[in-house]
Formats: sequence, C-alpha cells, structure tokens
Amino acid sequence: MDNYKYEQRCHTFKACPLFKHLSSANLQNVLALFSEHQLAPGTLLLSPKQANDCLYLIAEGQLSIHLSDANSPPIGFLNPGDYAGEVSFIDHLNPSAYAVANQTCTVLRLHRRDLPKAYAITPLIQHNLLTVLCERIRTGIHSLLHSEQNAHLDSLTGIPNRRWLDYAFQREQQYCLENNLPLCIIMLDVDYFKNYNDTHGHLAGDLVLQFVALLLREQLRPHDSIARFGGEEFVVLLPDLTLDEAAQVAERLRNSLAALTHLPHILPTLPCVTISLGVAQLSADDQLSGLLNKADQALYQAKQQGRNRVCIHRPE
Repeated sequence: MDNYKYEQRCHTFKACPLFKHLSSANLQNVLALFSEHQLAPGTLLLSPKQANDCLYLIAEGQLSIHLSDANSPPIGFLNPGDYAGEVSFIDHLNPSAYAVANQTCTVLRLHRRDLPKAYAITPLIQHNLLTVLCERIRTGIHSLLHSEQNAHLDSLTGIPNRRWLDYAFQREQQYCLENNLPLCIIMLDVDYFKNYNDTHGHLAGDLVLQFVALLLREQLRPHDSIARFGGEEFVVLLPDLTLDEAAQVAERLRNSLAALTHLPHILPTLPCVTISLGVAQLSADDQLSGLLNKADQALYQAKQQGRNRVCIHRPE
C-alpha cells in the first residue's frame, strides 16, 4: 500500500479507541500488520456459529449487526473507523452477534497470531484493547440492568407488574416479621371494566387503568408497594399498618375515585369509574399466595355486595 493510502487509513482510524494515544508512526506500523479484504454486499463477516480468529477494522462501507440471525432487524451499524470481532478475537469464543456487509466494504484484518507484533510496536495496543473490553462489559451490564428494570414494569401503567410483586412481598414479609410489625394487602378491581371497554373503547379503558395507577402512586406512602396484578386488578402492600388502618387507606382510595364524575384532564370527556377493594393482613405462616387468596375473598365479597365498597378479611 502506498504512503498516501496509509495516510488516509491513519486519518480514518486516528479516533478509533483501539489506537488511542498512538503516535502517527506507531499507528502506521500497526496498520501495516492488517491485511486488506473486500466484502461484497450481503457477505457474512461474523457469526455466532463460526469461530473467529481476527480483529476487523472497517475502512470503507458499512456493516450491520444482528442478534438472532443475519436476517433479523439490525441492532446497530459499524462505519469507517469502527471495529468488529474484538471480543471473540481475545477470548477465543464464537462471536455473540452477526456482522453483515450492507454494501461493498473494505475491511482490514489482523489475525490473532500477529497480535504480539502489535504489542511489540507499542504496549498501548494492549492497554487500549483492555479498555475497550471493559467498556463492552460495562455497556452489557447497563443493558442487563435496563432489561431487568423493564421486565418488572407494566408497560401500560408504568408501575411494577406481578412478577415484581413476588420480590416486594419477600422483602416486606421479612422486614415486618423480624420487627414484629403488621403487613397488610389491598387487592382492588375496577368495577364493570369490561362494560366500560365495550361502551367507550379499549383506548378509554387504557386511560382508566393509567389513571388508577397514577392515583395509587399519589395517594399511598412512598414505601408502600404497588403492582398491576393483571387486567383491571391492582395490588398494594402496606407495611406497618394494622388491618383497620389498611381498611381506612382502602376507603380513602375508593372515595377518591367515587367522588369524580369524569377522568380529569382527558378530552373528549370520559366518565370516571369506581373500584372494589379487599383487605387482608399477613399471618405468621402466610406466603404471598395465601395472603392474595384472603384479599381476593374480601374483594369477591365487595363485588357480591354491589361493588364500589371495601370489604375486610378478618381472621376467624
């Protein structure tokens, strides 16, 4: 490769994290270890099904990155100055994703056996590779945390879902039993919700559920646990409240909805709804399923008595 092309390549990869702090002379010497390859559009460069021995630099064109298979929607793109295959290049395992040439591409390839030669030119290469891998790990951890958080949230209402309720119960149960404190639960249900959907449409029903979730957040204490249990049902865990105190909270929630004639701040105007609520208290030998069952019995009683009311499950 002539000097002019080397200079062009050095300019392309000067900002690449792999070559951070390298002098122009060292960068040029390192790039000389790479061989140049042309990729036709659609060429599969990396695959989880095939071992990879090379680090690739994208000199021209664009690669798309895919997770499940090469035909799935891309999750990202690599452009000139980017790199690919660095993780499998280091750990000797198969790549974690597919890399496909979107167009005619020029890539520079460094085989694993030539890596010591790059280290000999400058130890900064080893440092930069380690930094890149650490950044990849941090990015992966952040993605996992984001996925875990989203997995415990109800997408419609933005409050925790039933899956999260198991964790919240274990935490509150342990705290309350260890400190000899009561723990109560409220199970509530939007009255005649199917009829509301049938009359006003499912979008209106979604707005009702979002409003109920908002009301719960506003009316309850910061350390109370709220979850959408499923459909039009919600569950609230109330630590450090007796059964009668929890019933008072339930009555306040019921009344805050019953006092409204329409959903606030919604156009066109939609009628408000009422809720039925069942309240129960944790016994020493209760697990979540048993506590939910007691609250559900009280909720069923509230519905049987005409809805828009609070019923309590009292120990026999």
